Amino acid sequence: MRIVTGQLKGRTIPFNSRQKNSLRLTSSMLKEAVFAMLGADLEGDSFLDLCAGSGQMGLEAYSRGACVALNEPDQRRCGHIRSLVKKWRLEGIELHSEKAQVLLPRLQAREQNFHIVYLDPPYDATFDSEPLSLALLARLGDSCIMQRDGLVLAQVQKGLDLPAQKGQLALQRQRTYGQTILGIYQKIA
Repeated sequence: MRIVTGQLKGRTIPFNSRQKNSLRLTSSMLKEAVFAMLGADLEGDSFLDLCAGSGQMGLEAYSRGACVALNEPDQRRCGHIRSLVKKWRLEGIELHSEKAQVLLPRLQAREQNFHIVYLDPPYDATFDSEPLSLALLARLGDSCIMQRDGLVLAQVQKGLDLPAQKGQLALQRQRTYGQTILGIYQKIA
């Protein structure tokens, strides 16, 4: 996994998914599509990756100038991201290691908000008997952590029906990339 653009361009994120509990990595094609849409300059934008995994999406956003918060509930994966941030001497990246459904209310209580939230939990994870991705989308739609006109980029498995609206979030479009769907939501209120 390489950083495509920005100050970290060309750096490789050393990550072996077999050693990290069979982590499913975001494909290069999907990552490139996301950042082609967001643009090369994210200076002044705040970016939250709720389920960071390898950290590749947040590190790409950081490389493009965004203020980044990464959350990875798995302690080993979070430790990997932490050591990479230290090794690369990256300043200003906020790291969390909590379940996303626990972190969201804490961020709201601290009155943190974001321009962009990337949502890519494990496809088979559930919360309150619904797919975790949909549960988190509902919590984001009902929270105050999204800036006006903010975006939620929801990566889900093909076959999962994305709702047209969740709270203050409206589905703008969706694209299919192999076995993955990317839903692009915008805050409307």
